[in-house]
Amino acid sequence: MESRTAILLSANRHKPAGLVETVLIGVADSRRTSLFQQSLARMGQPQARVITFTDLLSGKALIADCIKPPVILRIDSPGKDFETERRLLHLGAETEDDRDYARFSSEEVNRLEFERGRILCPRQWYLGFCRALELIRAQLASSSECSLMNNLTDTALMFDKPRCQTALNEQGIPTPANLGEINSFAELRERLRESGCDRVFIKFAHGSSASGVVAYQTNGDKHKAATTVEMVARGKDVRLYNSRRIRVCREVREIALLVDSLCRHRVYVEAWLPKAGMGDRTFDLRVVVIARRAMHTVVRLSRHPMTNLHLLGGRGDLDQVLERMGERAWRAARSTCEQVMSECFPKSLYAGIDLRISPDYRRHSVLEVNAFGDLLPDVLCDGLDTYATELAAVLGGGRVHVPSSQSSPTISRI
Repeated sequence: MESRTAILLSANRHKPAGLVETVLIGVADSRRTSLFQQSLARMGQPQARVITFTDLLSGKALIADCIKPPVILRIDSPGKDFETERRLLHLGAETEDDRDYARFSSEEVNRLEFERGRILCPRQWYLGFCRALELIRAQLASSSECSLMNNLTDTALMFDKPRCQTALNEQGIPTPANLGEINSFAELRERLRESGCDRVFIKFAHGSSASGVVAYQTNGDKHKAATTVEMVARGKDVRLYNSRRIRVCREVREIALLVDSLCRHRVYVEAWLPKAGMGDRTFDLRVVVIARRAMHTVVRLSRHPMTNLHLLGGRGDLDQVLERMGERAWRAARSTCEQVMSECFPKSLYAGIDLRISPDYRRHSVLEVNAFGDLLPDVLCDGLDTYATELAAVLGGGRVHVPSSQSSPTISRI
């Protein structure tokens, strides 16, 4: 099933593509679903049939009952929906793990109530998410005329950041130095002494949107940690919450408690590389690669180490960045992003790549690869947003226009 290309192609790019059935697995009322449906409508295509994760995982919906081949299947983010999160945690509770990380029992999952921003066992969530992908794979086993926009194995790999970084390194993709996984603040201190590194990012292995991220630096005597995480003590229990507010901690005991609490959910450490600046802020780039071409790009500004757009740092001027970089450096950066997809994830149509640009604007490195990193409202490339560009690649003979001297790529069946 997955050995076929992720893209359905029309026979001739100069002929209008016919109507194509589209099925979307996601969250029914999410912004992502709404924007994707709008893109389908603008392209004269019928609305996608939406299967919610909750209906799929509860058995209320079967993929085979919802498709009329040939069909395109898009799997979107299960995030920002509490009932979906509970379903995935239930699946994770039923899945054995070879690691001893924090877990909820099924009974405890049943008793959970929605608390805004609360971090709920991301390792267990990931195990449940992988089980959900396997369920989709099993239901698609007999659907030879169904094509996935993104490969299921690729999606699972992108959500395992340490494994993803290893895959990138194996292909020679420039990334921050990986100091490995840690189990405590004491182990972090020892790892820093061994490596000679004094500035690092501590990240969940299965996090997204800066969840659980800590930017930590020390000279051995003084300590500083910037994070979006807030800790709330409940007796002996410490609950963790995500916030849009960046907190700065300088008390080593508080930092140790924070890191120890995060380590219960599987974390890894990577070198904190300096980023290019624009005015009084630093930035990185989110580059969406579609059909193996770097397309939509947004400059993510911040006065803090984290640059995620939901933290309200703002968007910068891409033209200004490109002018500072120059054609040669920008071409190399685009080439690296395209290499990520062509060599590490060749069976997937798209992904969002977080790209760090060095302070001299000449060098770059890949920070993360995001399976659902194509949500960039109002960011256009050649007049199309990300979703429309993905659909154009699917419906237009596998060609997407790249506004540069490079010829447009042709994606053929594998």
